[in-house]
Amino acid sequence: MIPLERLRRGLRRLGDVPLSVKLLGVILGIILIGVLVSTALLNQLTKEQFARFNTLRTLTYAPTLVPLFADYYARFGSWEGIERLLGEDLDASQAMRRMHEWMMRDHTMSPEMMAYMIIAMYDVMLADGEGRIVLDPDRAYLGQRVPVRVLERAGIPIEVGGRTVGWLVSATALSLFNPLEQEFLRSVQRSILVAALAAGTIALLLGGLFLRQVIAPLRRLDEAARRLAHGDLSQRVPVHARDELGRLAETFNEMAARLQRSEELRRRMIQDIAHELRTPLTVIQGNLQAILDGVFEPTPETIASIHEESLLLSRLIHDLRELSLAEAGELPLHKQRVDLREVVRRAATAVQPRLEAKGVELRLELPEEPLPAEIDPQRIRQVLLNLLSNAERYTPEGGRIALRAERRGGEIRVSVSDSGPGIPPEDLPYVFERFWRGDKARTRSSGGTGLGLAIAKQLVEAHGGKIEVESAPGRGATFMFTLPLAAGSPGASDAPDSGSGSESESESESKEAPSALRSA
Repeated sequence: MIPLERLRRGLRRLGDVPLSVKLLGVILGIILIGVLVSTALLNQLTKEQFARFNTLRTLTYAPTLVPLFADYYARFGSWEGIERLLGEDLDASQAMRRMHEWMMRDHTMSPEMMAYMIIAMYDVMLADGEGRIVLDPDRAYLGQRVPVRVLERAGIPIEVGGRTVGWLVSATALSLFNPLEQEFLRSVQRSILVAALAAGTIALLLGGLFLRQVIAPLRRLDEAARRLAHGDLSQRVPVHARDELGRLAETFNEMAARLQRSEELRRRMIQDIAHELRTPLTVIQGNLQAILDGVFEPTPETIASIHEESLLLSRLIHDLRELSLAEAGELPLHKQRVDLREVVRRAATAVQPRLEAKGVELRLELPEEPLPAEIDPQRIRQVLLNLLSNAERYTPEGGRIALRAERRGGEIRVSVSDSGPGIPPEDLPYVFERFWRGDKARTRSSGGTGLGLAIAKQLVEAHGGKIEVESAPGRGATFMFTLPLAAGSPGASDAPDSGSGSESESESESKEAPSALRSA
């Protein structure tokens, strides 16, 4: 339990270590492991290949010794005294000097001299029939037994009378090297180590540069996040790449922009709510105070004025509550299968008298085939009335409002257009925000409560639809929303992706019936 608790404490302390230190440690660890493993493998591989080379070289020259040793065994019946055949000294340098003397003396090379040279220069050992070494150039392994697998793989048999009486085998086949060969291997190993250290140093430098490229954006992001947490919503981080860090920076910037926008909207909403609530309350309080002071008589007209302001106040509170429920996803919807054409007709009939009194033409365009939808008829009618009331507010006398409904693939598309002054491009992203007023001088009497379009957006999205606006200054704007066809309706399963449909048709409709809707 104690080591486990220590491990846990160590891991907790490791969590407090800066990320740059941990990453640097990981890079150093990887480089160190790579250097050690590659060095060990290369050394082992070099040793094995060098032994293999020497063994093959020995197997090339050693067969010339077989007749000499076979003749010796045939004459004496054993390997006893075999070292006297070649002399007492089998050192490689002595072998070269003796060979030179022999060559200078009689210009011939006897079998004994050839055997002496091959054994001394190539570390050839002689083992008896059972694998015990009886002749060793270094005299260090006499009497030791050579494994059978080595004899079968790298040994040259010596046969006398049809039986194997001995073996010629290279010392390198047993991974035994003479001083010269050992020095050569050590020099190769040193070269491998130097190369591995150089590669490790280069890898460390490159890893440091890479680490800097990773840590620097994270530090900037961390600093910006800290300032953002302390209320500085203007913080943004530069984006220098399109990788994961770049996308993280873009996401942070987008989040900061939304937070800043939300904070601005929240403050403006609080100001607007305070203003909207204060105005009717001030009128009500002022009128009541005047009645109490005897300034006004409590006539039906005065009471009606107070009642009208109370109704406006009640409507504002009701709209705020409804919008809050819709945004929280708690607004109850009583869906049923209806023909959307009937809902559109009823909404048009409700506003028709007001439009005629104002001298505004209402053009209703509906298809002949039904438009089945699973909706709450009252809520969709509320959406239509909000859009039509908004269009009425900004359509001048003698203007025109067009209300259309049609099937688009697996969706129903409803649009409300008017011939008003249009919406400036910079205001388009905000028309569905609560209390947004494109015209700062707009009053309640001319601009409504500023909640209608926000409520319409939430109601449409609660039905699985989407609401949009298109406009150009002086050419009006078109508010349009889509609703899915009822399940089981022809074409309902062929619903296109969001935003599909003919753009040219949408543009032509926008040109034929522009609208100037700003906010309800």
